[in-house]
Amino acid sequence: MNSVTVQSAIQLHLRREGPCTLESLLTRLSQFSWSEIFSVVDQLSREGSLVLRRPARFGYEVSIYSPQVMSESLPSGIPSACNRSSRMDDCTAS
Repeated sequence: MNSVTVQSAIQLHLRREGPCTLESLLTRLSQFSWSEIFSVVDQLSREGSLVLRRPARFGYEVSIYSPQVMSESLPSGIPSACNRSSRMDDCTAS
């Protein structure tokens, strides 16, 4: 599959349905392989187009980047260096 097609499908799904778990995204876009979806989600999160959050010990939530949503959803104590160019794994409270 073409990564642009996978990217379009992921972004369309997130715009229509809103944030979802990575597992849910994999289930909903079953026409693509796990590696195709994971690769595109990883690329888009590094570019700042998508946000990967880890709301629980297991699992990740994927959403379209939105400055307003991010400022509302970051818990207190998150360093100001955590912005759209930062990976969420790099943003830990001190």
